[in-house]
Amino acid sequence: GFPNRSGRWFGFHGVSFIHPLIMFAPAPIIVLLGMNMATSPVDSLSTKLLNRRGLIRGTTATVVSILKQQLVVPPAYSADDVPSASASTADVTVPKSKSVVVLGAGGGTGRECVKALLSSNRPCIATNRKGDFEYNEESGNPTLNPNLLSVAAADVTSPSSLSDVISSKKSNIGAVIFAASASTKGGDPSSVDREGVLNAARCCIANRIPRLVVVSSGTVTRPDSAVYKLLNFVGKGIMEEKMKGEDGLRELYADPNLIRRGLGYTVIRPGGLTVGESLGASALELNQGDDKSGRLARSDVAALCVNCLDSGDAFDATFECYNANTAKPVESVGFSNIMKSTDATKYVSGYERRGDTWEDLFRGLLRDKGHDDVA
Repeated sequence: GFPNRSGRWFGFHGVSFIHPLIMFAPAPIIVLLGMNMATSPVDSLSTKLLNRRGLIRGTTATVVSILKQQLVVPPAYSADDVPSASASTADVTVPKSKSVVVLGAGGGTGRECVKALLSSNRPCIATNRKGDFEYNEESGNPTLNPNLLSVAAADVTSPSSLSDVISSKKSNIGAVIFAASASTKGGDPSSVDREGVLNAARCCIANRIPRLVVVSSGTVTRPDSAVYKLLNFVGKGIMEEKMKGEDGLRELYADPNLIRRGLGYTVIRPGGLTVGESLGASALELNQGDDKSGRLARSDVAALCVNCLDSGDAFDATFECYNANTAKPVESVGFSNIMKSTDATKYVSGYERRGDTWEDLFRGLLRDKGHDDVA
């Protein structure tokens, strides 16, 4: 992450840093904070591996730990650590005529999701806590149709608030994009990144919404990594809560009856977030296993959120995403992102996905365990 013009630091979904604080930090901390990468969880076993007492709190210890890990070869993953092959189901794509609710539309990624939906001619319901979302870009952009945009109030920490928006319009809602995260403006990691995700999942299931897309973050299944420990400390436990939110989501959607009815989710784990125009499907790489990351623009994260609605391969799937030329093992991605490196690693996990189109990019994604054995 790097400071933007307003003096705030960006680069990690849900954590921002006030620039003046950085001015008084020791040099090693400045470097470490620049190693931001958006991050997330995949299986409940990872939660058990987490030991709060193991969090690195000392500046020196953190620096030494991270530097040591730059030289570590990525661990081999057993068959139990990766998703399972997809099962066949009925058509689980979301019709373009259906509206898409964006939760957290006021944030950087949420705002990009609104733009991507309008650009795709999908009706969009942009929400924030107060219901005062304003989006002026459509007035000067001929590719965006302002008539497709409506605004509503929704607080992810309040089940009744979510229900008020979704249940009242459920007949025309095809998907919900969860782009909210804890911030200084309201909501801690536990209430937003964990309970907020679960509230949205329960509401979508109760109202039979075909797809819930959750913007999580990469490396949340890697509590052993120095990057995870640093971000979890700075974000006041945000990595733990994102992991719990993902695990709880998958558990809620594991009901075979939901899968047969075509009610599912997609969890997207971005690498380090940047600002800029979307580079498109051909520039990206998807991975499953949480052992690689990189960086990508928020606009490309939004494009993934919107275009995965057209893909049955993304149904009940979790994947990491980043620009292909920035791909690095989790152990060394922080330094690579700081240096803005564009020399991709030669390491291959075996679960990478590339494609010239969004359809090709999603093709072959593996369904999450427990969601793959329902015909």
